[in-house]
Parts: sequence; C-alpha cells; structure tokens
Amino acid sequence: IGNRDKTTFTNEKLHIDPNLNYAISVAVVLSRMPNSDKLTPVEMMKLAAGDVAGEKSIKTLNEVINDLNNDPDITKRFGQKGLGHRNLGRALQMLLERSETQEGRCMYAGDVFRAVESVILDYVQDANDRVKYFNDIKIAKELYRKNVMTTIFNAYMDEPNAVEKDVMGYVNMIIGVDAKNLGADKIWTYQDPQTGKLVPLRIDETFINSVEERLGLKNDEQKQSFRTTITKIYGQKMIKDPSYNFMDNNDLVKAVTDVRLKSDIAGAGSLIGALSNRTNEENQKLYGRMIDTMVRKLGYCNTCAEKTIEYFCTHDDSN
Repeated sequence: IGNRDKTTFTNEKLHIDPNLNYAISVAVVLSRMPNSDKLTPVEMMKLAAGDVAGEKSIKTLNEVINDLNNDPDITKRFGQKGLGHRNLGRALQMLLERSETQEGRCMYAGDVFRAVESVILDYVQDANDRVKYFNDIKIAKELYRKNVMTTIFNAYMDEPNAVEKDVMGYVNMIIGVDAKNLGADKIWTYQDPQTGKLVPLRIDETFINSVEERLGLKNDEQKQSFRTTITKIYGQKMIKDPSYNFMDNNDLVKAVTDVRLKSDIAGAGSLIGALSNRTNEENQKLYGRMIDTMVRKLGYCNTCAEKTIEYFCTHDDSN
C-alpha cells in the first residue's frame, strides 16, 4: 500500500480499511503459488511466510520447490509466474479511482477484489492463467471473510481481542484437560508465557468438542491427533515467541468464532438478521454499538465499518 498518506481528488485524507493490506496481499501472493499435489495454495503461502499450516511442514514445501525448480521452463518454477508488483500497484490505483472510494473517503478492502479482477482481464493474456487467478481470488475472498467474521465477533463483544482470547482459551483447555492436577471442579492453573503469572482456567469440554466438530473432527482418534498437533506447535512457538496466538490458523479461528457466535448470539444467522433488519429499536442499537466499537477500537472509519457489516450480511461468496 505504501507509507504515503492517500488522498481523494479534492485532497481530502483517505482512510485505509484495516483489512486492505491483508486482502490485496493474499490475492496477489496466491496467484504466485503453483498447483501442487502435496500442498494447497494456502498451505504453500503460509509455509513460505513462516506461518503454521496444520500438520504440513517446511520440509514438504522444500520438496515442492525443488521439484518445480528442476523444470527447464523457468516460468514454471516456484514463484516465477503470477501477478506482480505492477499488477498490485495498478489494482490499488483502480481502487483509489473508484467513485465509491472517493465519495466514502475510504479504501474499503472488499472492493479490492474487483480491482484485481479488472487487472487480470486487462493484463493477463493466457486463458489458463486467468482461470487460475480468478480461482485464487475466490480463495482470497474466503480468507478475507474469515477476517471479517473475527472483526464482527470482536465488535459484538466490544472487545478488540475477543476471538484471540477464545482461541487461546481452547488451546490452553486441550493442554489442561489431561493434566494430572485437574480437580473435580475442572479448574486448571497454568503459567501465562507472556506475563509469567499463574492463571486459573475452567476446562469446558462442551466448548472443546464444539470447536472440534466445527473443524470436521468426527472421532476421538482425529480429535486426539489434532490436539497433539496444536500442543506441539504451541511448545515450538512459545520458545521463540511467547506472544504467539494461533490467529494465523484460519480454520481454528473460524471454528472458535462460529461456536461463540452460535452460543452467545444464537448463531451467525440471527446476528445477520438483526444487523440486516434495523426497523426495530433494539436492532438499531446493536448496529450502532458495533459501528462505534469498530471505529473506536478496531481501526475502522464509518464507511468501511458499515460496508464490512453489509458484507458480513451477504452470502454471495460465503461458501
């Protein structure tokens, strides 16, 4: 995006949606991830960035890169084909020039996908490449929607880190559930790696099972395997980075968000209904409170806050 302040044509300051950098970065980077039988584009992107990609390791990524880099056709080697910096810059320019951007005085993240689609149509000649890049945009939209879900839940709870706390709550629960010193009250005390303080935590097995069901883990063997993986990642990451919070694990974050939305708000569907139908006073108050939280605590302006809630209430790409 650049570090210069963005302005409208009339030299008024433009606000930048907090999700914009993520949205356009993912859309462009995914286009440079080649097709592979060993890794999905998202797993490849995460491993290349040093993030966690479930049980897949950096060793698998190295194997994929080595296989691709042996191809005599240089364009088929890892990271050699896809949208580049010029395409990214052109997409941002298109977003900047949109009438919605100028009128709302905000570079809204949801609009950047249309800009990237326009860049693909204008500058990508190969039909097969176009098909791949459009599919990459679909994946990028899915990741963006997961970020929006996190924002909506944080706004509803009036707490900037509500989802992060629940994700770490799940992680600490699956570590504590097998602890030898766990009493009948299911209270487990652990040392917070960031503060060093002892923290009491009530193990909620209903919450644990609900999250794992959302993740598609059907039997005890699958659940135990997943818990072992998470515990292993936790142990490895905490040594290097005590502030690691598992927020890069999109599937886990989405599962926790879905469970909390269902238990706290009787499901995302009813929240969508309340935010969409603001004819009654109670729904209008909820909408106003969430907009206020997004503006005051989450880095949004009125324009991108309203558009983000509107996007959350649509289903065009939710699947």
